[in-house]
Amino acid sequence: MSFSYPLILDGGLATQLERAHNKDLSGRLWSAVCLEQDPDAIRSVHEAYFAAGAQIATTASYQASVPGLTAAGYSEEQARQLLKRSVNLAREATAQAKNKGYVALSLGCYGALLANGAEYTGDYGDKTMHDLVAFHRDRLQPGVDLVLFETVPSKVEAEAIVALLPEIQVPVGVSFVCKDNQHLADGNRLAECLALFRGTNVWAVGVNCTKPVYIPALVEQLDQHLEAQVALLVYPDGGQIWDAVRRDWINAAVTPHDFAASVVEAVRPVAGHRKLVLGGCCGTGPEHIQKLKEEVSRISDI
Repeated sequence: MSFSYPLILDGGLATQLERAHNKDLSGRLWSAVCLEQDPDAIRSVHEAYFAAGAQIATTASYQASVPGLTAAGYSEEQARQLLKRSVNLAREATAQAKNKGYVALSLGCYGALLANGAEYTGDYGDKTMHDLVAFHRDRLQPGVDLVLFETVPSKVEAEAIVALLPEIQVPVGVSFVCKDNQHLADGNRLAECLALFRGTNVWAVGVNCTKPVYIPALVEQLDQHLEAQVALLVYPDGGQIWDAVRRDWINAAVTPHDFAASVVEAVRPVAGHRKLVLGGCCGTGPEHIQKLKEEVSRISDI
């Protein structure tokens, strides 16, 4: 598939469901609870991001998996139908996009299933790489343009994704969550994990759900350690901190303008020679994406 760069991703799906649709997403299923309770709200959020300038809709499946949904009381068949619905809702929203819209299957890390903050620690207990391969393989869905493995906190999960790459027939993006400007959430160095993707068919690699202050240094490492054909995937959060015990956000967020400016400044040093995929994560909304789109369009070298 051929893309025109830079590509603009959407922002936080759950954030917009909470802000614009007054959804209570404090349960273990997070935004996936709306796949049954209010699918129209999910479609509306996708449409709002396209209207703001996004070119890619990420499906409402970050927190969705057969084990997670069956634990919440759904049958296996119902769980699989909800996973399909996440794709269908995003696909329906592409019809409202001003320009061509793409659907990216959102595959949150295994820690999202645990719903205990493990996506910010990488602590999966005794789960092996082979366990993680099986977990992610079971969530793959047809009918998408891209697959995004999101908020990957650990080296072992990165190894599982590398093992799956040959089985996926659409472009694959992989995005790590970093606790500082050098390390993944589990303490492994980002540079070591990036080396795993050398010689693979990965389309894009980057960082998400990471504080904006760390992005410039992380972009520099992505540029240094990824092969030239790999796109850089950059979509930080809005600056807030997730409290896994309270299941709520704390701390002040950056403004949409400051968010957009910080992303553009972070990627400017590599813009002349790198394909870029830019967007927002938790705490960002359509206004952040609109500002990002405007900032990217204003700068000729991005």
